[in-house]
Amino acid sequence: MDLLTDITPDTLILTANSRASADLLKKYNAEQLKQGKLSWPTLSILEISKWLQRIWQQETIKNIVPLPRLLTPNQEQILWEEVLRDSSESDYLLKLSSTAELARTAWGILKQWCVELDNPALTTTDDGFVFQKWAQEFQARCKKNNWLDSHSVVNLIIQKIKSNQITSPKKIILIGFAEISPQYNRFLEACENSGSHIQYHETQKTDSIVHRIGLNDTETEMRTMARWAKAIYDTTDSLRICCVIPNLEDVRERVIQLFSDVFTEKNSYELDYTKLPFNISAGRSLAAYPIIHTALQILEIANSMISTETLSNILRSPFIGEAEREQSSRAKLDSALRSENITEITLHELLEKKAMQNCPALAKNIQRYLHQLPNKKQKLPVSGWTTLFVENLAAWGWPGERTLDSPEYQTVTAWFKLLNEYAAFDSLLSPLSYQQALHYLSYLTGKSVFQPESPEARIQILGPLEAAALTFDHMWIMGLDDTAWPQSPQPNPFIPQRLQRTLQMPRATAERELVYAKYLTEQFKANAHEVIFSCPLQNDDAELRPSPIIADIPVIQLDELVLAEFIAPEHTIFASKQLEYLQDEIAPTITEDEHIRGGSRIFKNQALCPFKAFAELRLHAGKIDSPTLGLRPTDRGNIVHAAMEKLWLELKDHDVLINMTSDNLQNLIKHAINHAMSEIVTDTKNKRYLDLESQRLQKLFIDWFELEKARPYFKIKSLEEEHQATLGKIPLTIRADRIDTLDNGKQIIIDYKTGKNSPARDWFDERPNEPQLPLYCVLDPDNTAGILFAQINPEEMKWKGVSETPLEIDSVKTLFEEKNTAATSWKQQVEQWKMILEKLGNDFFNGVASVDPKDPVETCQHCHLQTLCRVSESN
Repeated sequence: MDLLTDITPDTLILTANSRASADLLKKYNAEQLKQGKLSWPTLSILEISKWLQRIWQQETIKNIVPLPRLLTPNQEQILWEEVLRDSSESDYLLKLSSTAELARTAWGILKQWCVELDNPALTTTDDGFVFQKWAQEFQARCKKNNWLDSHSVVNLIIQKIKSNQITSPKKIILIGFAEISPQYNRFLEACENSGSHIQYHETQKTDSIVHRIGLNDTETEMRTMARWAKAIYDTTDSLRICCVIPNLEDVRERVIQLFSDVFTEKNSYELDYTKLPFNISAGRSLAAYPIIHTALQILEIANSMISTETLSNILRSPFIGEAEREQSSRAKLDSALRSENITEITLHELLEKKAMQNCPALAKNIQRYLHQLPNKKQKLPVSGWTTLFVENLAAWGWPGERTLDSPEYQTVTAWFKLLNEYAAFDSLLSPLSYQQALHYLSYLTGKSVFQPESPEARIQILGPLEAAALTFDHMWIMGLDDTAWPQSPQPNPFIPQRLQRTLQMPRATAERELVYAKYLTEQFKANAHEVIFSCPLQNDDAELRPSPIIADIPVIQLDELVLAEFIAPEHTIFASKQLEYLQDEIAPTITEDEHIRGGSRIFKNQALCPFKAFAELRLHAGKIDSPTLGLRPTDRGNIVHAAMEKLWLELKDHDVLINMTSDNLQNLIKHAINHAMSEIVTDTKNKRYLDLESQRLQKLFIDWFELEKARPYFKIKSLEEEHQATLGKIPLTIRADRIDTLDNGKQIIIDYKTGKNSPARDWFDERPNEPQLPLYCVLDPDNTAGILFAQINPEEMKWKGVSETPLEIDSVKTLFEEKNTAATSWKQQVEQWKMILEKLGNDFFNGVASVDPKDPVETCQHCHLQTLCRVSESN
């Protein structure tokens, strides 16, 4: 507390980061209260960069002659991007925004290390030469427009201190600086020469208890750290705890989840994030918050094709007007678009969809939005676009009609603050198109790190740089294995490495990183009474060792640590179970009012798994389609069916086929396929792809018709013809792909298959996988002499089936030749099929819905109902 008691009203405290400022201010205020004071002077404490910006803003207000306007970090970034965009190298830059970030960082390093742009060392590399040209252009634009960047302002303040235009503070205390750049040293030297007393504060050494421990992996490290923190937290109300995690921003979400699991009360399953006793310093990109992500997606879909994925996100978002009222109908609209395999759509096309009729509020929002959209070629100042962006969001009813919770409200407020800043870019950017203006807004939103405010907590989860400047009672630093500590150097590519090594610039060399890591490690040792360093011993299959920097620290074993009891939430829930076993495998019997559709699918699903039949055909638990580029397997199958129907309507019988010339047949096939594709394919934008698919099918059909020609005479009886029938208690509407009449007047029923796994032997199982053809046979037993699969697949093209008498078709067996049945006559086989199918139908009618997959591996592998039936829990 010596530092706090020595502070006088004219003392300025400068810190390395904002967290150190806030922490010290809190301690100072607590000390004043402890002394019984009711009021006291406000402590002058700021992060050094923010204090310098404040000084310049004060000078701007005082001076009659306009001083250069200080750019915000976002304005600097956009200016750099504009410089690069206008350069001759822009065509070769794959990621212009990222390159602009690197250039801006290089500019800042050169300023901080007092390297002038005309330094000949910059031109020793190609990248350095190009950067020098960009930096000169950046400098020229700033000078022309009387702008000032955040790194150049320091030099001007130094000049004004030297000329006595700015009065330096009487006393400056520096806290939490691992190192001070040459530029800041010049600033401090100028202050000192002007009469300031400069004091460097170092954390007082304490009799710390320091240990290290190795744990299995990073996940175990984080969980053990959380349990350790909770054990301390539960013992007292006053101790402050710090958990230090390198690369915290990369593992933020997992850290929150693990700590939340540990700190959740044993019998509580609902987590209140506002009452958790820990704060995490790493924020998220503003664009990563769902409410802002939705806003950006709304703005991005203007005047463009919309991907189904983007549209699906918008339709299901709770941040759109009337989202709760139209939740169900919008979900059905999403499902309808998916079922059509639409991968892209415009808003005008969306309004024409039939399912939109059930979403009147959504349709009204879209119409209002379309009415407000500007011309694609229109250009406006940034302020004009920001106004239009807000109006467009309002047209959609964003951010929704429900009351926002506190984090959502803070997030929206932060984004509007960013919009207001962006609106002030008019002097920086010339009029832009809609897409250009949205690009910059999206970029700035993605780069803005935000975290909603949360109550003060005794447990702080920080990154290494923040933690190094703070003191605690207990501290755990994790992740210090030999591959991560010290960190690998990351020299800036636009500054020649020799210059970086010579001046010892940040992240330049391994030697510098080693020195820096050693400094931070020693600082950590002094920052708390108890300090634990840990490292993972394994990363996937790679073995890890402790960093040499912590190798000499005494080891503590896991069983020596005091850890809070921890049971994973899912295990806690399971352990508290009070199970009631109820064998409920019979659903209500189908009533007269219940209209069941499914045809042969009823029997197929009942055979595969009774619950599958019940869920899909009575509960309508269908699978949501995922649109894909090109044609789906079902689309290809439907095209084959439609094309075959078209062809045989023309051919009619075997004689016409064998007497037709090859050219005529090829033309007929081509016409039939193109006609089928025009009827079935809804998305015809990719004409080249559809032409290739047409050519593939034409070759496939030509090969198939060679097999058709090899058959004895037949004529077409029916094609895709529907029939009404009843089997047992199940009324049916069935449709046979094709029925051929033979010379003897008998008929064979044909089913087209475009896959290659259609074994006919499944017909003879008590639970047939493909009962469609046996079903047709049972419904017309006297006239049916055979059932066939027409397998039209380029890898295996053949007939598969069984018949009463020889059909003179390769690979089609007579019943006598079929080894998978015990029936000795066709009539007996039809009777067996009838008995099996009636049982399946009657079971379905009577509500038999047991979770009983025919093949637990094969059946369940391709089923989407596992989370509903929970078949895995029955094993």
